[in-house]
Amino acid sequence: MPEINSATAESHRVWVMMAALFLGVIAAWLPKLELDLQFWMILIPIALFGLSHGGADPVIINALKEFRGRSNLQWLAGYVALMAFTIAFIVWQPTLALVGFLGLSIWHFAITDCIFLPKGGHTGLGWLSGSLPIIGPMAGNPEQVAILFAWLLQQDQEVVSTIVIPTGRLLILGWVLLLVIAMSLTQSRSRTKLLLELCTLAAPMLLLPPLLAFAFYFCIVHSLRHFLLLLGAEHRVFKAIDVKILARRAAPATVIAIALGGIAWWAMSGASANLESAWLENAVRVIFWGLAVLTVPHALLVALWIATKHDAQH
Repeated sequence: MPEINSATAESHRVWVMMAALFLGVIAAWLPKLELDLQFWMILIPIALFGLSHGGADPVIINALKEFRGRSNLQWLAGYVALMAFTIAFIVWQPTLALVGFLGLSIWHFAITDCIFLPKGGHTGLGWLSGSLPIIGPMAGNPEQVAILFAWLLQQDQEVVSTIVIPTGRLLILGWVLLLVIAMSLTQSRSRTKLLLELCTLAAPMLLLPPLLAFAFYFCIVHSLRHFLLLLGAEHRVFKAIDVKILARRAAPATVIAIALGGIAWWAMSGASANLESAWLENAVRVIFWGLAVLTVPHALLVALWIATKHDAQH
């Protein structure tokens, strides 16, 4: 398992909790924000902070080559093949693809959160943490989430709402029940700290508009934790590694991903009969389906990297 300095992890946890508490309070006083305004608010953070953590995958590939072998071309071919498979599956079965993407995201987020949560907690708490950016918006703002899902699936919004609203309520009830169970299996000295962290993080996920909630978790919680893990692992072999060097390594793949997204958005907008009303729907499809296409190889790569590090330490 990748090593992370305990002081660094604790510092990030404190800052995340402070930010989550602040946003939770602010969210309670926010007027309703339409999806177009939310989109413009998250566009740059997701492009710069969200995509860039996946842009650092070449660093992970270089690390894996030491243990797993194979050439850069073979790793790249596998990466691109998974992307192509994901695109084909989205076109063929968009509903299953959306469900699969949400489930894969929870698994991917949970892998990282398990490493950063305070010691002594039950393993399930990492899954509860990683599920918050998915379950929170569905339970807290189901109407807008239903609109987003309807755009992704190109389905009637009313029909999607009849599924999303009860599903969101059921999921949050299940989340609370599992939290109680996991806390009962957690060491008593760690319960207060873990409960405080999860409840604090849940507040903005439930109260913020859905795109802002997802962007907060994706950029500030998940992406930064991913970079901290990479820095910790790379520092063992490259003592001079720092954030600037890691950012430069991630920049090429990040720029390519942004460029491909821009081209896809332009192509979809050009094919739309009514550009004024379709631009936001097309933009949401490009961002979230694009993230799905990138998440499949990225999540599997990160899981393999963490498993390899764990095996090497034992």
